[in-house]
Amino acid sequence: MSYQFHWEVLLAYRGLLMAGLLATLRLVALSFIASVFLGVLTAIGRSFPPPAIKALFACYVEFFRNVPPIVQFFFWSFAVGLDVFPAAFVALSVFTSTYIAEIVRAGIASIPRAQTEAGRSAGMTSTQLIVHVILPQALIRVIPPLAIEFINLVKNSSIAMTIGYAELTFATQEIESETFRGFEAATAVTILYVLLALVVVLATHFVERLVRLDVRKG
Repeated sequence: MSYQFHWEVLLAYRGLLMAGLLATLRLVALSFIASVFLGVLTAIGRSFPPPAIKALFACYVEFFRNVPPIVQFFFWSFAVGLDVFPAAFVALSVFTSTYIAEIVRAGIASIPRAQTEAGRSAGMTSTQLIVHVILPQALIRVIPPLAIEFINLVKNSSIAMTIGYAELTFATQEIESETFRGFEAATAVTILYVLLALVVVLATHFVERLVRLDVRKG
C-alpha cells in the first residue's frame, strides 16, 4: 500500500507552522542570551574565586548538567509551578549554561599566564584583568564551540512541547492530529530546523572572521 503525499496541507497550515517557528525563535534567542550570561558568570566563578566558592559553582554545573533536560522542564513547570514559557526558558537556559560555562572556562584556562602577570604589573585590578584582558580573548577562542551549543539549544527547545509550549514540534503534532499527515508536517519542520542550524553556522563564520579582523587591526 503506497503512501499518497499531500504537500498542500503545509500551505493550509502555514500559519500554524509560522507561529511555531516564531515561538521557537523567541525561546531560543532569549535562552541563549541568558545561558551565555549564566555560563560566563559560572566560568568566572570556577576560575578565580577562593576554593569554597569554586566548589559551589562546580556543584551547580555538575548537578544541572547531569539531570536530563526533560526532567528539568517538568521540574520548573510542574514542581515549581511556572507558566509554560517561563518554565521552558529557565530549564533551557540553566541546562545550556552549564555546558557554556565549561567551554568558557576552557577558554580562560588557555590564556597565557604571562598576560595576567603583565596586567598586574601595569597596575590592573583583578576585575579589570578579567573584564579587559582575559574574558575578551577567551570568548574569541570559544566562538566555534559556542555555536555548537547554540545549535544544541535549538534542538533541545523541541522538548518544550512536553509541557505545552507551542513551538515547531508542537505544531507538527497539531497538524498530524488534525490531518493525519504527519510525514509532510515532520518533513517541513525538519527542513526548518536544518535551516536554523545553517543560519547559526553561517553567522558564526561571519562573527569569527569579523572578530579576527578586529584583533589584527588592534
